Amino acid sequence: MADEKKDTKEVVEKPVKEKKFHKENFFQRKQREHQEKELGKKRLSEAKALDAKTPKICPPGIYVSLQNINKIYDNGFHAVHDFSIDIKQHEFIVFVGPSGCGKSTTLRMIAGLEDISSGNLFIDGEYMNDVAPKDRNIAMVFQSYALYPHMTVYDNMAFPLKIMHLTKEEINSRVMNAAKILQIEPLLDRKPKALSGGQRQRVALGRAIVRHAKVLLMDEPLSNLDAKLRVQMRSEIVDLHNKLNATTIYVTHDQTEAMTMATRIVILKDGYIQQIGSPIDIFAHPVNQFVAGFIGSPAMNFFEATYKDGIVTLITGEKIKIPSELTAGKTIPENIIWGLRPEDIHEGDGYHASLYPDAIFEITVTLAELLGNEYYIHAKFGDIGMIAKFPAENKVTVGEKVKVCFNPKKSHIFDPKTGVAIF
Repeated sequence: MADEKKDTKEVVEKPVKEKKFHKENFFQRKQREHQEKELGKKRLSEAKALDAKTPKICPPGIYVSLQNINKIYDNGFHAVHDFSIDIKQHEFIVFVGPSGCGKSTTLRMIAGLEDISSGNLFIDGEYMNDVAPKDRNIAMVFQSYALYPHMTVYDNMAFPLKIMHLTKEEINSRVMNAAKILQIEPLLDRKPKALSGGQRQRVALGRAIVRHAKVLLMDEPLSNLDAKLRVQMRSEIVDLHNKLNATTIYVTHDQTEAMTMATRIVILKDGYIQQIGSPIDIFAHPVNQFVAGFIGSPAMNFFEATYKDGIVTLITGEKIKIPSELTAGKTIPENIIWGLRPEDIHEGDGYHASLYPDAIFEITVTLAELLGNEYYIHAKFGDIGMIAKFPAENKVTVGEKVKVCFNPKKSHIFDPKTGVAIF
């Protein structure tokens, strides 16, 4: 019997086609741009219609007033939303936030370098929306110094005064006075290429202060300097502000600059003001989780938790009793975010441990950063990552299990849905 021949067919797997991202053609791109422009026009017209109904009045005793300032670009992008702040004379105001939050755009609108889509701007009681930048009597210091390379330091500082058609005697008096304040008198005959970064920044400051402007605007002036020079220039700018009795608006992404320099801080995110207040007030009483995490170095620790009858139970199972003075009169949901700053986590055998014996827990060190006088301890608390600050007297090593005491009196509780601070 002949063997039956069976046809065998190879199963060939078809290659899976890779999904390609849709690429716009010329006509689709033009259609999208047209739709964006129409959206931009609609938003602008709505903002201007609302603006027309708003009375243009500067509050008494206020030197710079921004009232519901909006910036809407032609493509419909809304960069700044209802920005409002009243600034008194001689204040040092700092706008701070992550990249793209609208802080530099707002500063440029004050300077007149960007049009205000809607809202009112007053400087020294005068309505400024339609006033040209050169007539606003403001001075601006840019991130890039913007010095004329072919001019000497003296000529760079004198140039804006020549544009103002001041006399030679007045120009010389103002330049020499500014040079004395900034301690750059020996540099007046040099050109910018012969100066260090810090010296160039002083010249840029000098060129601004010789104008005797009503408002001094600074757009991240220290970001191009090294860390040591930034610390030095921070104190010099504050000292200069006090000597000149100036009104200063300063933009930075560095929360350390904001905390150390400002009279009041304005924190922005995605074009919206999150909080306005003094450095200590914002640090101690953040209005939401974003502000709490943005201000402070290292950032605040956040833990998912539940709350019931004055007890916070972390997802790891540990329980922490919250002082009644914090929770009195507060409506606290069951599910919460519990926050505690690294400086409020103490050694487990110290003074705070005697006050709060029920708040002593064990953590496992994953990284110990020695900063000279203190450690930044990165650790695992159960499965949760956290950071604590410890004094450097006791050596801490990676892998070590350390007893810590959480200070419940410094607790922060946030709504997990909205991020709003309950306390």
